[in-house]
Amino acid sequence: MNRTLLAFGSGLLGLVILIFVALSVGSAGTGWGDGGGLILLRAPRILAALAAGLALGIGGAAQQGVFRNPLADPGLTGVFGGALFGIAILLGASPALAWQRPWIIPLAAFLGALLTSVLLVLISGRGNTARLLITGLGLNAFTAAGTLVIASRSNESRELLTNGAYGDWLGMATLELIWLPCLLCAFASCLLLTLCRSFDLLSFGEDSAQASGCDVNRSRRWAVLLTALAAAAATCLVGQVAFIGLLAPHLARVIIGPRHRLMMPLSGLLGGGLLLCADTIGRAAWPQNPLSAAAVMALLGAPLFIWIARRSHE
Repeated sequence: MNRTLLAFGSGLLGLVILIFVALSVGSAGTGWGDGGGLILLRAPRILAALAAGLALGIGGAAQQGVFRNPLADPGLTGVFGGALFGIAILLGASPALAWQRPWIIPLAAFLGALLTSVLLVLISGRGNTARLLITGLGLNAFTAAGTLVIASRSNESRELLTNGAYGDWLGMATLELIWLPCLLCAFASCLLLTLCRSFDLLSFGEDSAQASGCDVNRSRRWAVLLTALAAAAATCLVGQVAFIGLLAPHLARVIIGPRHRLMMPLSGLLGGGLLLCADTIGRAAWPQNPLSAAAVMALLGAPLFIWIARRSHE
């Protein structure tokens, strides 16, 4: 219990400090501006990063639980790409409709992410690391190609989709644009937490989980559905960003152990912190030409991913 309290207490304290730093840096320099005016400009971006990181941290832990695979992550398995592809199809078909209805873009992202998730389950199976990664690589390549084709044919949406592919949507965050995706991130994350016991039972194998009273198929369907919703909502906030859903659960397991009831909430806390930290570093290091959070995460996350993959293989 002391270890749990220490982990969550330290995480919350670190997050508060990070929010304070994030509110203090940006393209306009350090500080909060006259009368705290810069806080109002930076707050939506910070809220979007926290909500997206929460959804990705918990969604990544859920994917690893349902696939029983430590390398599962919405970014690596193509679910992020599917969400962005869904948005690209909508913007290519009817950009005017996309901006007239605030729920249309999240719906398109969700349908794209859900379709990709279903294909991932059908093609890769469960528990096979090599097949999962190869399938995710193929889905990522297909959805990325589809998004780029649509972007190249749509002058109105080309820059928007290109920025989304590079994970650079946080810079345009306003309360009007982010309130619905933020709510969806919180909604999907809370519902995923109700599946913690199922993920614990699944870690011992499907037969054992079934014998313990877990409805494996129902739990898997809900996990796939809610993970797609979490990834879609996060995509609407930040665009495509990898490694958050992979690193946050691994860090949480190291800190607090493998029990999902504790690990998944801590993973969400760490996911929000990682994404906000990456965005803050990108803004602080290059204030006049900020580096996207996705680029910073790639620089930091790629070496850790290689280490985790080697450790998992061994």
